[in-house]
Amino acid sequence: MAKTRLEFKDKTSQKFWEIDAKGSTINIQYGKLGTNGQTSVKTMASAEAAKKEMEKAIKSKLKKGYKKK
Repeated sequence: MAKTRLEFKDKTSQKFWEIDAKGSTINIQYGKLGTNGQTSVKTMASAEAAKKEMEKAIKSKLKKGYKKK
């Protein structure tokens, strides 16, 4: 699945969230816009499980007001 970048901007914050899956590994990078942010790595049982987890995380962020970039 392709890398997905989402951004959230309101009066008090401007932040980004990126997710990318390679095989069974999910890489998440997040933080304030204009910074490198922090990185989180999750290893799932399979590539299919990683894809499902990635889709679930994207839906969750979109519900919270993040927009695709």
